[in-house]
Amino acid sequence: MATKKPARPRGRRPVGLHGEKVSEYPQVMIRLPHQTKSTLDALSGLTGTPIWRLVDQAVDMYVQALPESERRLLSGVRLRRAAGHGAKSGRG
Repeated sequence: MATKKPARPRGRRPVGLHGEKVSEYPQVMIRLPHQTKSTLDALSGLTGTPIWRLVDQAVDMYVQALPESERRLLSGVRLRRAAGHGAKSGRG
């Protein structure tokens, strides 16, 4: 008599950039022109890459194309925002 294997969840496990769950990523709501959304959908379908990853890669490429002085400035802004992330800033 054959033993039955335990049922596995359907589909792929959503894995983020560093192995974390994608569902734990912060959400961002943006409005895009129809053509941009259509292009993202087509790229995602063509490459099998999730839209969140395409956007992540596009932002990374944009940052890499910035002059070094602007990348340093961006790095400082990110550090200050990360340091103040846990504190209440009075801004909504």
